[in-house]
Formats: sequence, structure tokens, C-alpha cells
Amino acid sequence: MKVKTLACLCALAAIPAFGNVAMESGNTFGVLKVTCSAQKVIIATPWVECLTAGNVKVTDLVMTSGLETGDAILVHQTGNIFNCWTISGGEWTPATVVLTNAVINSGDASSAAIARGKAFWFVKASYSEPYDLYLYGQDTTAGANSTVTGGSSGAPAYSLVASPKTTAANLNSGVTFDFTPNAADEIHLPRPNLPDLVYTYKASELGWGTLTSEQIPGTTRYKKVWTKGCEIPAGTGFWYVSKGGSGTITW
Repeated sequence: MKVKTLACLCALAAIPAFGNVAMESGNTFGVLKVTCSAQKVIIATPWVECLTAGNVKVTDLVMTSGLETGDAILVHQTGNIFNCWTISGGEWTPATVVLTNAVINSGDASSAAIARGKAFWFVKASYSEPYDLYLYGQDTTAGANSTVTGGSSGAPAYSLVASPKTTAANLNSGVTFDFTPNAADEIHLPRPNLPDLVYTYKASELGWGTLTSEQIPGTTRYKKVWTKGCEIPAGTGFWYVSKGGSGTITW
């Protein structure tokens, strides 16, 4: 996914009934352009709700302009249960979509909200070429938390997580884990038409990195090489697959 931020400053002025005293407050509103290269993508929530600064409603976050009937938003609840809304008549409406091993519980599009630090699925009704999503809301410098549910090696737990930043985030710096990830925990970053990019945690390096196979010189054998580094693109969500780790990620 490619991301472009278009931000504008909107000054809201109010003149109260106290004679010649004026008060002014400034709110920075932003539009994040996310270019998607797959029919199903995980989208981050970078903004808060305009004016109230509360959790933004997902159906307000994604602009309907340019979308087509049947385009869908899915918000993960728990297990295999999702809330879902689709475009109908140019508006977001509760709907049912077909997803493998998923249970759809639509909910009310007018009140559903999602916090920064979480993510949602966007599913294009028909896909043949890259398309743009525009995420709208109020900018904030406040921190955000992502909750990771603990699992086990026999029953991994999947948490849908997203960086709230409008620039790329590095999970090895500038981000705080209030727990120590399990060595078997994984981060799965979906990629268009490719297998997920998988990051694993190495305690001795106190960080996340990727495992690749390299041929041992002079032999036909291969060895696993772990390279530190874990960058999450802006506007992109990922799955945290826990096989023991649980707690909060603070962005």
C-alpha cells in the first residue's frame, strides 16, 4: 500500500456574549490517501473523530466518494466474529458478506467506532487494479495503545493491530511493549499477491526481525538467518499472532 497525507488546518472561531472578547481554537483535520493493491486489505486508524477527538466511527473514517456498491468494511470483534458494513445507495449500511470461517454481526453503522491502534479490513466488491481509499479525521499527537491477546503454541491468538502514525513505524524503536514477546510470537504483514511478511522476536537482540534461508557456501545445505528490522507502513494493519505474549503496545 502507498500512503499520502493531505493535511489542512481549520481554525474554528467563536465569539461569545462577553462583548469584545473572542476565543479561537485550532483543530487540524487530515486526509490520508491509501493506495491499495489487493481486493482485501488491512487498514489502520490514524485519526480521531472531528471536533470531539473521540474514537472515530469507521463509516465516517472511510470516505464513500469513489467507492462502489458492495465495497465492505469489516471490524474484528473476537474469534471469528466481525462487524460488517457495505456501500449501498452511496452510504454505509449493515450487511452480510461471505468470508471463509467468519461470522458476520453487522451492528449499527452510525455508532460503531474504532480506536487508534486498531485496524479493520476493507474488501473491494470487484478488483482489477489498484484503487485509493481516503481516510478522514482529526489529527492528534496523543499516544495510542494496541491490545495483544495471549495465546499458546497449541492455540495461537490473533490480534488485529495497526500503527496510528501517518508515517512508517519501526517496532524496534519508538514503540513500547509492556510485555516481553514470546520467542514463538509472530507479526504477519499482508502483501499483495505474495505470502505474508513474517517477523519473529529474538530476545537476545531485544527486537523483531525476519528469517531467511541462505545456502551454506560449498554445500547443498541451507541455514536460517535472522535479520533485525520491522517496519510497518503508514495506513497498514497487521496480525499479531501470540503463542504466549500478551499485553499492550504503546505507539
